Amino acid sequence: MSRALPVRGDGPLAEFARALRELRERANGTVNAVVACGASRTAVYAALSGARLPSVQTLDLMVDAWANGAAAERGRWRERRRVAEGAMAERSRLAGAAVPRRTPEEADFADQLRALWGVCGRPATEAVARHCEVSARTLDSYLDGRTLPTPERFDQVLAGLASVIKAGAGGEADESVVCNAPRTETLREALLRARTARKEERARVRELATALPGGQADPTGGVPSSSDGFGHVPGVLPGRRFDDRGTLARAGVHRQLMSGIAGSETLGAESVVLSDERSGDEDHGDVIIYTGEGATGDQQLTRGNAALARSASTRVPVRVVRRTANAPGGLAYRYDGLYTVEDYWSEQSPDGRRVWRFRLVRRAPAEQGVAHLPQRDEAERSGLASSMRSPLSVQRVVRSTAVANLVKQMHDFRCQICGVRLLLKGGRAYAEAVHIRSLARPHNGADAINNVLCLCPNCHVLMDAGMFVINDDLTVVSRADSTVRGVLRETPEHRIDRQALAYHRTLHGLPREE
Repeated sequence: MSRALPVRGDGPLAEFARALRELRERANGTVNAVVACGASRTAVYAALSGARLPSVQTLDLMVDAWANGAAAERGRWRERRRVAEGAMAERSRLAGAAVPRRTPEEADFADQLRALWGVCGRPATEAVARHCEVSARTLDSYLDGRTLPTPERFDQVLAGLASVIKAGAGGEADESVVCNAPRTETLREALLRARTARKEERARVRELATALPGGQADPTGGVPSSSDGFGHVPGVLPGRRFDDRGTLARAGVHRQLMSGIAGSETLGAESVVLSDERSGDEDHGDVIIYTGEGATGDQQLTRGNAALARSASTRVPVRVVRRTANAPGGLAYRYDGLYTVEDYWSEQSPDGRRVWRFRLVRRAPAEQGVAHLPQRDEAERSGLASSMRSPLSVQRVVRSTAVANLVKQMHDFRCQICGVRLLLKGGRAYAEAVHIRSLARPHNGADAINNVLCLCPNCHVLMDAGMFVINDDLTVVSRADSTVRGVLRETPEHRIDRQALAYHRTLHGLPREE
């Protein structure tokens, strides 16, 4: 007997779920039949209840189990899914959300990956996941085109496919299908184009988000009040101490009793709570590298993580709360002011999971709703800080002026990219020393001459923004139009670190060259 799950809500997602239910009822089919074909039971129930669209891989398995798997029928259902996905995106756009489009390059990579999957006998993603470090759900998202693998993850997927074929689960296919160099190189090139296109589309959406309702900056330059949940809370100054999460919530500082992130995917994050028990957070006072939510498996850019990503687009301030010494009844917390989400990215954690990381930077005192931030002695006198003193060690990155000046002198203050030499009043030359791999966390580059370039201000900005990337042969490529702008000048005394160049390319969305 099939489980009676209610369809959630209305709209294109609910309509698609009802259509799938009708298909199952006409065939008198069961969820177990789809699971037997290799689908995830959770994914099937989610599709039938309208919780989310099934991946193309899961949808094909559902059609195979309930409609005899005719190619024409699979094509019709894929088209219905595409229409539903487009309708959902349009609905979000009309609701005032900046929705990234799926670029043609991403669709092309997904098509090529599904073609390879077909040649390999269309193995179940669960079977491939058992032979690589990628979950079945993540594999489904790759095949569906919703996410893109990193080059390292792509290699793991290929290894997993080869292992499945070797184990005999790939039908008539053999390992040579996956090990075919021209095919895999074509796929890698398609992945490079797709990742580059997605990065550019993400930048477009971030710009668009600031122009949508609720995303426009305050024309007065002031800090929004907490009447809408964002900004400073009237009457609560930085340094205010709270005995527990309940008092934090009642004061409106952090309105979640359990989660470390408060906010919504559409509006952004209101506040975050740091904790000594959180693994991966790096607290440097004015700068925080915050690890997203999701304790098991690969983290997804949803819920609280999506809220912080939204805040990076809107630049709306985020309240930061730190855990302090234990209070008599449990943990104590301190409100430490407003921060801005400056950047976010995904990376592999020490335990092998993919996690989202967010760089938060403290706003100026004038933007905190106070004339200045209270110092420790002031806070203790006013009773806002813990009565317990604890030693504090602050690490700051100190750049070597000698290294910067030496590099500029080596090139006579002439830009290594465009060759321009700027002269100021009195005939004094001007250039800027630029680290290829930043010294700041989490990049941790070396303050050495092989990691420093002598550039003019224009090339400096383009290099830092990732609009200029430099290949190992020192050709300088413009990301704006993919043209070669010249060759970086290198001298016998000033050799450039190729690994730093590769890191810069990878940071800005290009795979590391082998």
